[in-house]
Amino acid sequence: MAVVSGRTQTVRVPTAVPVPIRPTQPYEWGKARVVLLCRPDIETLFGILETNSANFLEPFDLAEARWEHTRFRRALERDGATVIDLREALTFGCIAENGEPIDGGNLARLRERALASVRYEYDDAISVEERRELEQNKRVTIERLHPSVLADLVLLRPVIEIRPNPGALDATSRYLSTYRVDPANNQYFMRDPLITTRLGIVIGRFSLDVRRVENDNVEFALEQLGIRPLYRVQAPGRLEGGDFMPAGDFVLQGQGLLSDEDGVGQLLEHRVYGYVEVAVVKDPRSEMDEMHLDTYFSLLSPHLAVLCEDRVGGDQEPVVDVYRPEGTEREFQYRLVRRCSFTEYLRQKGIEIITFSKEEQENYAPNFLLVESGRLIGVSRAGKSFAQRLRARGIDARFLDFDALTGGYGGPHCMSQVIVRQ
Repeated sequence: MAVVSGRTQTVRVPTAVPVPIRPTQPYEWGKARVVLLCRPDIETLFGILETNSANFLEPFDLAEARWEHTRFRRALERDGATVIDLREALTFGCIAENGEPIDGGNLARLRERALASVRYEYDDAISVEERRELEQNKRVTIERLHPSVLADLVLLRPVIEIRPNPGALDATSRYLSTYRVDPANNQYFMRDPLITTRLGIVIGRFSLDVRRVENDNVEFALEQLGIRPLYRVQAPGRLEGGDFMPAGDFVLQGQGLLSDEDGVGQLLEHRVYGYVEVAVVKDPRSEMDEMHLDTYFSLLSPHLAVLCEDRVGGDQEPVVDVYRPEGTEREFQYRLVRRCSFTEYLRQKGIEIITFSKEEQENYAPNFLLVESGRLIGVSRAGKSFAQRLRARGIDARFLDFDALTGGYGGPHCMSQVIVRQ
C-alpha cells in the first residue's frame, strides 16, 4: 500500500491488491488472504451525534475509533492479509501512485456514482432553466473533484436545498442553500452487507432502512475491483453477513431477527453455497443483543467452537434445519433432510463446544475474527477468564482494544469481511 502526498491531503493508493480477485471462503478457519474493511470517517460522525437513529449502541470518540481501526488493520497485515479499505475499493484504478487521478472506466463510474449521491432539492421559485443550469454546474463540480473526495460523497450522500436569495448582491450569492447529509453511518461494519461462500460473493439485504445503502455501496466497490457477485437478495427477503459461517463440507446459515426465511430461501434456490450441506440455524430468541449468529457463536477450528451458555438447552437453543444437495455439482437442488438442536448438530460434526457467559457475550467475546485455524483477533474487554480458557485449548488469541468501535454495536468479526480464504 503506497501512501503519497496529494495536493490537498494524503491519499492511500492500493498497489498490492491481487488482480483479478477470485472471492472464495470454503471455511471460516482458512487463512485470511484478502479482507475488506472500512475505516470509520466523517460519515460515521453523524451517527455518533445521534446514536438512536443510527443503530449505534452508545456515543464514542471518532478519533479513538480511527486509531483502534488502524491497529486492527495493521494486525491483519502483519498476519499476511491484503487489506482493502472500502474507500480504496471505491477509488481503485482511479488514483496513480503520485496521487493524481487516472482517467478511465473506473473513474468515470465513480464520478457517476458520486453525481447520483449528491441530491439537489429546489424551492418552487427556482425555474426550470435555473434548475438545468444548477444540475450542469453539479456535473462540472464532480468532474473537478479528486477521486478520494468522490468516495466521501458516495458515503455522505449530501442533500442541498436551494432557494432564491432576496438579498443577493451578484450571481455568486443568488441562492440560499441548506445542507444536510444521509450518510452510511454503519459502513465500517463490513461483515453485514454481504457474505462470501466457496463460490463467491452474495450481496445481502438489510432489515433496517438506515443500512440498506451499504448493500449498494459494497456492490459498487466490488465492481470497481472487477468482482461480480453471484447474486443479490431481493425484497422482501432479508439477509445479513453476521448470520453466515462456512465450515468446509457444510455451512451454518443463521435465520432469525435480521436474516429471514425468504432471504435464506433465495440463497438455497440460487445454490450460492455450493455443493455442500446447509445447516439453517433458526434463532428462537430473535432479540438485538444477540442479533446475528456471530454474536453468540463462533468457530475456532474444524473441531472447536465457542457458544454462549444461554443457547445450550432450553427454549433459547436454536433448531437446525439440515439441507443436502441432491444431483451433480453442476445441477442440484437442496433438500430438507432432518431437524435437530444446534448443539446436537455441532456434536455430530465433531465440533467441541467451549461455553461463555452472558456477561462475556455482552463484551463481544464471540465476535472475534479468525485469521487462520486456532488464531484470532478478539476484543480485550471480553476478559481475562475468556482469554485464558481459549489459550488453555491451544488457541493463539490476541486481544485488542475496541472500546470506541464497539460503541457502534459490534466487534472485529462484524467489522471485517474476508473475501479470500485458503
